[in-house]
Amino acid sequence: MATFVDDLKHKGAGGAKAIVNNEATGGSSDNTFRFTDGLNPVEEITVWVADGSGNYNNRKLIKAIKVKWRSSGRESKIGNETGNFYSFTFHEGDKVESLDLWTGDRVDRIVLKVKNRSKWEHGGTDTRDGKGGTAHSQELGNGILLGFYGSVNNDELVSLGAIFKEASDD
Repeated sequence: MATFVDDLKHKGAGGAKAIVNNEATGGSSDNTFRFTDGLNPVEEITVWVADGSGNYNNRKLIKAIKVKWRSSGRESKIGNETGNFYSFTFHEGDKVESLDLWTGDRVDRIVLKVKNRSKWEHGGTDTRDGKGGTAHSQELGNGILLGFYGSVNNDELVSLGAIFKEASDD
């Protein structure tokens, strides 16, 4: 379920613009993060995938995430950059058609679909015996991805939610 809690001001525009904050799903950790660059759209997402730690060592998890924004070129990353990494680059004007974050007590997988592009899917795919988490479809607003927020421990991402521009901000 998404919440509309943030108001950001466009430079030079008189009004506030709302954004869609999807609920961060997964486990809990006191080490939280929020990756946005105002209303600048995300240009690239990179995730690192490897075996989980501790009780989660029998499955693949999202270990780290990095986000780069189009207008500023700014980057933010968090997590344990181990294992294989996978990147998705948005083209100018791309809009997200669907974004599913698979979580249980950790972030298992991310599945992204952009109009007229192939599906980008990385993380654990084994759903036997309660592994792999549950899909949490993100509310997309107008389809422009602004960033992510969630929590992390020393080993992997614990929770994750996506942030989009509101539909009225086209």
